Amino acid sequence: MAKLPTDINMDILSRLSVKCLLRFKCVSKSFCSLIDSQEFIKIHLKRSIETSSNLSLILSGTPASILPSSCYWDGKIFSASLDSLNLGVELDHPFKNCKGETLMIASCNGLIALKNDENDIALWNPATKEHVMLPEFWSDLKDNIYVVFDGFGYDAVNDDYKVVRLIQFGRESVEYTEVDVYSLRTNSSRRIRVDFPYYSPRPWNGTFADGHVHWLVTNNPEDDIANLIVAFDLKSEEFHEVPLSHLENRNEVLVMFVGTLIGRLYFCCLYDHSRPVNVWVMKESWTEAFSIPRRVGDYVKPLAYSKSGGKILMDNCEYAEDEDDIDIRELFWYDLQNQRSAADQVTIHGVPQGCRDTIVCVDSLVSLAAYAGSGVAGREGRMS
Repeated sequence: MAKLPTDINMDILSRLSVKCLLRFKCVSKSFCSLIDSQEFIKIHLKRSIETSSNLSLILSGTPASILPSSCYWDGKIFSASLDSLNLGVELDHPFKNCKGETLMIASCNGLIALKNDENDIALWNPATKEHVMLPEFWSDLKDNIYVVFDGFGYDAVNDDYKVVRLIQFGRESVEYTEVDVYSLRTNSSRRIRVDFPYYSPRPWNGTFADGHVHWLVTNNPEDDIANLIVAFDLKSEEFHEVPLSHLENRNEVLVMFVGTLIGRLYFCCLYDHSRPVNVWVMKESWTEAFSIPRRVGDYVKPLAYSKSGGKILMDNCEYAEDEDDIDIRELFWYDLQNQRSAADQVTIHGVPQGCRDTIVCVDSLVSLAAYAGSGVAGREGRMS
C-alpha cells in the first residue's frame, strides 16, 4: 500500500476502525504520518458519520452510594459496540479515580465532554484514550448562582471545539444570565451577558447538532415542564429560539426530550398514555420521522438507528413510585415497520444494571493535542 497514491491509501484506510488504524501506525513512518494527518482524520470521521460506522454506546452510572450493592457503578463508564451490544468494556476515563458522580455533558465527533462532582471539566477521546482537563474558567463564579447549564460542540467555520456554560444568577429567582464560552483551539474563554428570557425546571445538558447547542427551556419560571428549544450558535455565539409551530397542545406535554439521530436534531413529546410518542427530526424543517405507542414504555428516548434503518435503539425509563427506590432503565430495539419491540430487553454483558446515562459516540481519531497545541501534556494534565 505504501507504493499506492496517497489518496487511494487514504480511501482504503478510512474504511477501517480506529483500533486497527492505531495498530497500523506501527507499520511505517509514512503510515503513521498519514493516519495522524488532519486531512485523513477528517476523511475517516466523515465516512464513519455518513455510513453510521464505528459507533459505540457509552454508558455512565449513578454513584455507588445511591444504588443497591448489585448495581454499583462507582464512577465507572462503559462502552459497547452499537453493531452488537453484547459486551461492555470499562473505559479508563479522566475522572475514574475521583469520588462521586461523573456526568457526560455531550459527545461530538468522537470527543466527550465530562464533568465531575468537583466541577472539573475534561474533554476525552475514548477511542484514542487522549484527554485534557480544561482550565477552570468559571472559578471566579462563587456566589448567587441559581442554575448552570453545560454544552459542548464543534464550530466548523473556525475548526474549533467549544464548551459552553450557561449560568443564571439570582437567589429566589433568576435575575440575569451570562454565558462562558471556552475555545479549545485558543485555550481561552470569554464571558457574555445575554438577554435570555427563559427558564428550566432542571439543568439539562445541551444537545449539539448543526453547529448549535440546544437546550430545553420554558418562558414561564413557574412551569414544571420545558416545552421550548433554544439554540446557541457556536460561530456567532448568539441565541435564537427554534420554531415549534407545528407542536399541538403545548400545555399538555408531560415530558419533552431532545437528542440527535444520524447527526440531526430531534425532539419527542410525551403526553398521556393514550397518545403515541411522536418523534420529529430537523432536516430543512421539522419532519415527523416515526411514532411509538406508549405501551412500549413509560418514557422512551431514541438513541440510534440500526444498520438497516429498520429498527431504532430505545432507552426506556420507568420512574420509581417511591422516592427510596431507583428508576428502572432498559434498552431495546424497536421495529419501525411492525411497530413493536423487535426483541427482548438488550442486555450488555459486563455492564451493571440500574440508573445510568447513555450517549452514542462515533469512534474517531480527532486529536485534542492538534487543537490544544503545547498547552496539553499528552494524554494527561491540565491546560494552563
